[in-house]
Amino acid sequence: MATNANRRQFLKEMAVAGLATQTGLWTANALAAEPAGATKKRVFVAQFMHETNTFHPLRTTRFEYRPPLAGWKTPGLKVWEGTELTMVPGVGATPDGGGLIEEQPCREAIARIVKSLREKLPVDGVFLHLHGAMFADGVGPGETVLTEQIRRVVGPKVPIACTFDLHGNISPRLADVGDILVGFKTAPHIDRQETAEHAGRLLLETLRGNCKPVSYIVPIPMLFPGEMAMTTGEPLRSLVDQARKLERDGLPGHDAKILAATIFVSCYVTDSPNTHMTAMVTADGSRETARAAAIHLARLVWDARKQFHYGCETASLEEGVARALAAKESTVFLTDSGDNVTASAPGDLPIVLRHLVERGVKNALVANLYDEAATRRCFEAGQGSRLRLSIGATVEKRHGPPLEAEVEVVRLVNGSPRMAVVRIGGVEAVLQESSAEIVDPAQFKPLGIDPLSRKIVVVKEGYLYPKLTEIAPRHIMLLTPGASDLRIEKLDYVRRPKPMFPFEPDMTFDPEKSA
Repeated sequence: MATNANRRQFLKEMAVAGLATQTGLWTANALAAEPAGATKKRVFVAQFMHETNTFHPLRTTRFEYRPPLAGWKTPGLKVWEGTELTMVPGVGATPDGGGLIEEQPCREAIARIVKSLREKLPVDGVFLHLHGAMFADGVGPGETVLTEQIRRVVGPKVPIACTFDLHGNISPRLADVGDILVGFKTAPHIDRQETAEHAGRLLLETLRGNCKPVSYIVPIPMLFPGEMAMTTGEPLRSLVDQARKLERDGLPGHDAKILAATIFVSCYVTDSPNTHMTAMVTADGSRETARAAAIHLARLVWDARKQFHYGCETASLEEGVARALAAKESTVFLTDSGDNVTASAPGDLPIVLRHLVERGVKNALVANLYDEAATRRCFEAGQGSRLRLSIGATVEKRHGPPLEAEVEVVRLVNGSPRMAVVRIGGVEAVLQESSAEIVDPAQFKPLGIDPLSRKIVVVKEGYLYPKLTEIAPRHIMLLTPGASDLRIEKLDYVRRPKPMFPFEPDMTFDPEKSA
């Protein structure tokens, strides 16, 4: 639509004009391309991501800074290898903590990334690794604000590509400042690198003049925990197939190619105005096509709203343990979903550990329980010692007291984080000095533990992560309390949009009118 296209260009140019007026740093010719005769095109790369859990009892007060591609499989993108693109590294910034981010550190992190961009000018393109669920007090959607500020620096002609987690809470504002917007298509996530390569390929083709990406975002007033929207089951698997079909075949009645189509599940533990499902489409040269395709996806998602359900076996704590003990399978993995560290919960609730101990369960393991003080005491006492410990509930104190128990220190692991394996009766627990997930069988090796030799293995996740799923004979997700409680009616939302399904089950929604 011409009006929307003009509005997008106007917003870009106004953002640039505002920066030029304030700082005098920008000129269009200086930033739009390399100097004449240059053979390389410079792409600024930065990383700014967080899955903010606003129900976490503690706020996040600082960021950690690292290279922008830390944690990715390659130092760059394979699709850029041997091409005219060269990566210009900026800053990678990640909040050190899971809760609502304080305003000052968030603004400081944004400023540091923007400063690193200004120091590397001129650039021909920008590539941002984002999550989509960052939320900061006084700032709002931090990743959106960063992208807006970067647009002000580089001007309206420099393409900006962004990648996102499928569990992002996506603001429609992003489509006004980002050109290439690509999100994961799988949950559990197995397409991180594929998504980066997809966005990188589109940026390469854009800089070569082979496409002109424009994006559109349609909010969908629905919210489910990610464990009710997994691409290993329906309806999300088929919905994502429809997104892939759009990328492959285009939208009937429209000539423009669909470059990327993403359905966002949202991050339910981020209480924000953008906490909702989202349809996001990047098209080649046609904002009208991007809008129509996003509306098409939004309508498919809305029509499937009553089909969403947990994508794995679930049970209460008591029932789940009972099933595990009676199971024919040699090992059953139980996930403590209410204290899910991969959803930025603290990871220090001893609820499952207490139940196993009090029930007298034998041959059970509770992994990745965060307790800095208890872990430190184990190291002070030494391997093989016995002592009385207060375990857990050092951060999350709203769901019961610590577990007081006599323990034997079985093994000490002087890694990062430091870990102590302790035994309480027939139950072993892995205590950690900082909150960190266990998502790979290889992480048990330093602990001297073969998880498949235990009848019960507890990890602080929601759905079981792919590499653990590969080895688990059976997995039961426990519906436990905590900052990531999957029973969303128990969470105290104050910022979420209203009305929203399933909170307001009788509401209506017309994507065409809402877009």
